[in-house]
Amino acid sequence: MDKNKFRNLFKRYLAGTLDEHERQELDVYMSLLDESDFSEAVDELVELEENRDFEKERVFQGILNRMDKKDESTTASSPHSRKMRLVQFGKVAAVLLVSGLLGLVAYQIFDVRQHMDEVISMQPAVSTGEIELPQEDALITLADGKQMSLDEIKEDTIYYKGLAITRLDDGTIVMKQDREAHFFRADEKHHFVTPKGVSLRLMLPDASIVYLNSNSSMQIYAAFGKKQRQVALSGEAFFEVAHNKELPFVVHAKNTEVSVLGTKFNVSAYNEDRQVETTLLSGSVEVGADQNRLRIKPGQQAVVHSSNTIQLRKNVDMGNVLAWRDGYFRFKDVSIRTIMADLAKWYPIEGVEFKAGSSDQFTGSIKRSKKLKDVLESIEQVSDLRFDIQEGRVIVMK
Repeated sequence: MDKNKFRNLFKRYLAGTLDEHERQELDVYMSLLDESDFSEAVDELVELEENRDFEKERVFQGILNRMDKKDESTTASSPHSRKMRLVQFGKVAAVLLVSGLLGLVAYQIFDVRQHMDEVISMQPAVSTGEIELPQEDALITLADGKQMSLDEIKEDTIYYKGLAITRLDDGTIVMKQDREAHFFRADEKHHFVTPKGVSLRLMLPDASIVYLNSNSSMQIYAAFGKKQRQVALSGEAFFEVAHNKELPFVVHAKNTEVSVLGTKFNVSAYNEDRQVETTLLSGSVEVGADQNRLRIKPGQQAVVHSSNTIQLRKNVDMGNVLAWRDGYFRFKDVSIRTIMADLAKWYPIEGVEFKAGSSDQFTGSIKRSKKLKDVLESIEQVSDLRFDIQEGRVIVMK
């Protein structure tokens, strides 16, 4: 099977530019398709066509029409073969919903025709309630207790006890310090906090860049960059560490210690998660937990469990890991529980109640700037799930 040819045909099919011969060729490819090939095609489509408005109903009807043609071409003398083809197609059946939310795909293992009928006939059932993103900004608490929000840091530089704090045009907060100043004790810490719905780009005194994700916090010692470069992280952050072979850069996150000299990597260590994930983009890092140590290479991920064991994952999808840094939720073959856990890290959801489960596996990208209500409605469009928002809680049902 020519996968590149299939991807091109599939992309053109959704754009409505296939001629009859190409439609027949696509039908042949679809009959030979497996789920991994389809998932890759959808991922590529989302990235290339994320700003394009697809016509949802035309896509739905096109899939149904293709199934009709398949039914007509199957003889009555081969019911078993017909059923097998339907099941095979059902394993990779997809409904794409863009409508401003990029793309979302739900995979289900049952008869495609039945699923398509349900999707087309259903109406969004998200309640009129909404969970709004907070209006808070990131907060900086200096080692002596002085607090300032990003709103206070406009065009002017704030000078305070040997520190110079500036906000650049792109929103980056730059912190510089007088190396000769001694207003703070070496063991005191400056504290950076991002509430839900807010992320922060920060330049540390050593010129390292930190992207702090929503609902996260990071502490740096007042003596950072002088005799050590150590930070403590809760939540998630992406680090672009300035090289300094004399002073290793160390991230402490729960039971994990990540040591580097200069590199780019992501650390996810939310309190509600059972593990700490360190993913390397470039360079080299050493991940430690108790007496265990593991050095990882670019494209690899070290997962530290609560037992201090370290698991190595190879060939990690960096696009998924770093989607938050670029302003997106990105999912690939994940359950609704995984999606709701990720949404709860961005939106101020007070709790999620599952009154119904689902075997659906979702793939797609959604902008984090969207309202929660819109995100949940997009999930309803491609599954049999319904959502109700009540007093800050999300109820998942059917």
